[in-house]
Amino acid sequence: MLVRAERALVDGALVGPVLLEVDGGRIRAVVVDPERVATATPDVDLAGGTLTPGLLDLQVNGSFGADFADATPQEWAAALDGLASRGITGIEPTIITAPIADLHGAFDRTLAARRRHEQDTVTRILGAHLEGPFLSPERKGAHRADWMLDPSREHLDALLANPATREVLLTVTLAPELPGALAAIERLAGDGVVVSVGHSDATAAQVHAAADAGATMVTHLFNAQRPLNHREPGVVGAALADERLFVGTIADAQHVDASVVGIVAGAARGRMVAVTDAIVTAGLPNHTWLTFGGDEVANDATGLGRRRDGTIAGAGIVLDEGVRRLVAAGLDPAVVLTACTEVPARSIRRDDVGRLAVGTLADLVWWDAAWHPERVWIGGVERDTA
Repeated sequence: MLVRAERALVDGALVGPVLLEVDGGRIRAVVVDPERVATATPDVDLAGGTLTPGLLDLQVNGSFGADFADATPQEWAAALDGLASRGITGIEPTIITAPIADLHGAFDRTLAARRRHEQDTVTRILGAHLEGPFLSPERKGAHRADWMLDPSREHLDALLANPATREVLLTVTLAPELPGALAAIERLAGDGVVVSVGHSDATAAQVHAAADAGATMVTHLFNAQRPLNHREPGVVGAALADERLFVGTIADAQHVDASVVGIVAGAARGRMVAVTDAIVTAGLPNHTWLTFGGDEVANDATGLGRRRDGTIAGAGIVLDEGVRRLVAAGLDPAVVLTACTEVPARSIRRDDVGRLAVGTLADLVWWDAAWHPERVWIGGVERDTA
C-alpha cells in the first residue's frame, strides 16, 4: 500500500508532502522528496489534514466504562475498540494501589486481554503500568493509604511471584524516599522494568539518587509530588533538570495548566511524555457515577474525574482530546504530537512504534484540520472510525 499525505509528522517535524510504503503491517519506505511524491500513484491519497503515527498513552486506568483493574473481557474489548477509534494505537493499562492479591488478578486479566486481542485491529496493550502500592501516604492523591506498602524485598517478592505480573509488567511508579526504594529500583530496572518516580514527597537529591539507581521517568509531573521551590527543587525541579528522566505530564489542561505544559515542553525538550491518566469515565457523559479504586467517581463539567469529596481521581478524556486542548492553547502541534508518539515510545525503549520510519509498525492516524482523527490504521489495516 502506498499512502500519500500533504503533511505528516516525521522526526518531530511537520513536513510534506510525504509518501509511505506499507507492506506486511510495517512501513517499508518514507519518501519526503516532493518530485518523487508528486509522480507516485498512491493507493491512499490524503488531501489536507495531517498524518501521524498512532498515539501512545502510557498512563490510562480505564475508559469507556472499563476500569482496567477489574475489567471483564467485554469491557476490555469495548475500551480497546473505543480508544483505537480515537487514534490511540498503544496503551499501558494502569493499575493503581490495591492489595497484592488483587494486583495479581488485575495482571492476569491484562495479560489475557493482550493475548486475546493481539491480532485484532484495536489498541495495542504495550504492557502494564503499576502505580502503587509503593507510594508516599503524604502524596497519596486518590490512592488509599491503608493499601500502601514499602518496597521491601519481601513485598517485591510477593508482587513478582505471579507469572503474569512478570510477563506483562512494563512500568512501576514508586516513591524513592521510602525505605528500601533504591534497592527496589535497582532490582526492577535490572529486570527491564521502567521505574517512574511518582506520588512522592522526595527531595531533588532523592530523585537524582533514584535516577542513579535506574529510574528513568517521573509520573504525572506536578500532581501528587513535592513541588518546585527555589531552594528545594523537589520532584518537579529534579525532573526538569535531570536529562536522564522522561517527564510524564497530564495533557487535559486541567491537571496542569496548558501554559505550564508548554514550560515543561521547553525545559524538558524531547523528554515530555503526554498522558491522560484517564479513568473509567473517559469517553462517557459527564456526571456518570462509576466505581474506581474502591470509591465512586464521575467527570465534572471540565472532564476531570472527581471523588464525591471533590478529590481529583484522574482525567475523563482520551488522548486525542488532549491534543486538541493543548494545540488550541497555542502549543506547537509538532511538539504536542511528538509527546504523544515518539517520546513515549523512547521512554519505554520501543523503536517499532511512535514514528513514521522504516521498519516501524504501520499504526497511523490522519487528522482533519481541527485535530479530530478521521482515519486510523493498525498494522496497515484501516479501521472504521465512525
